[in-house]
Amino acid sequence: MDQVGLSFGFGSPRKLIFGRGSIERLGEVIEELGLSGKALLVTGRSFARRSGYLEKLKTILESSGMAVSIFDKVEPNPSTETVELGAELARREEVDFIVSFGGGSAMDAGKAIAVLSSQGGRAEDYFYPAVVKPPVLPVIAIPTTCGTGSEVTKFAVISKGLRKDVIVGDVIVPIASILDPDVLSYLPRELLAYTSMDAISHAIESYFNKNANPLSDIYVFGALRTIMRYFKDAYDGSIDARGKLLYASMLAGKAINLCGTAMVHGVGYYLTMRYGFQHGLANALLITQFIRQVSNLVPQRALELGRRLDLNPSTPAESAELLIKALNELKRYSNIPLSLKDAGVPEEDLERIVEGGMSYERNLKNSPGTPTRRDVEELVRGAFKGA
Repeated sequence: MDQVGLSFGFGSPRKLIFGRGSIERLGEVIEELGLSGKALLVTGRSFARRSGYLEKLKTILESSGMAVSIFDKVEPNPSTETVELGAELARREEVDFIVSFGGGSAMDAGKAIAVLSSQGGRAEDYFYPAVVKPPVLPVIAIPTTCGTGSEVTKFAVISKGLRKDVIVGDVIVPIASILDPDVLSYLPRELLAYTSMDAISHAIESYFNKNANPLSDIYVFGALRTIMRYFKDAYDGSIDARGKLLYASMLAGKAINLCGTAMVHGVGYYLTMRYGFQHGLANALLITQFIRQVSNLVPQRALELGRRLDLNPSTPAESAELLIKALNELKRYSNIPLSLKDAGVPEEDLERIVEGGMSYERNLKNSPGTPTRRDVEELVRGAFKGA
């Protein structure tokens, strides 16, 4: 796997707008895409209303001649019940397109609602390995965090019970994405740190991935260089730096659209559902051990990554350790635990975590070497001890 292939394909938004104040261009985007009729505005339970953006978006849509229905019931890690409720509303109101405003949960919920309202059935009917085909309502995505990249991806992660599953298909990639750094001025710095770690994980899992290719590598290098340069300033409140992280998150989203996520996300899903860890925090607790393991499997890739990030390594092992050191510095700066133990996970739970992680075969199979149970156990136990 040290050599990446030139075979790839992925969906991408027809229109992507980035810039401070760009949310004001929503009406222009709707007109250019030829959308009309009624919009369903999909958001979380509090931020959009509390910040004033819910009313702002509603006003922009109505000023563009659209009728508007609102679905503001999306919780973190949206459930099958929630997206089915949203789809029922979309059908009842006969909406023509969806505007999703929020973090990954709101955007993923909007995608799932777009599928269910068009095709009917239950959310689990569309879980992978199914691949969604048309018809699907058009989705316009407006992210409010800098981590998931859901505004450019073909994935919608939906929870059922204590498990995360995914709805996938190029047709659920948002038709348009509007990335406005001003929205991130409201983002608490703890959540900024967690979501940035999610973007870092997207980039690293795409790079050390069986589906890696020259295009995904371009996105990976751009995302990681940007996050590592601007993370601290963004954490301290700089809107310009936060805009850089929003841009990097989008790049990392394009990388996973090409590659898919790997072992970190599989085990991380279990950590989120079992312990309530925010998704990016779960990934942050695992990513450094993942780097150490996969660097042994694809040493030339590891060495190249360190050089591209200007870490100046002389060996693959040194490259891995320098990258781990750099990431741990960002974690310390933002008070992110460096190990599962520090995060409060009991050692007696580790075997259960391994079993839970092994159930996410879709993610595991993207990892170098097709991880065995022993590999997953090494990841979990290494993450428990920390670097």
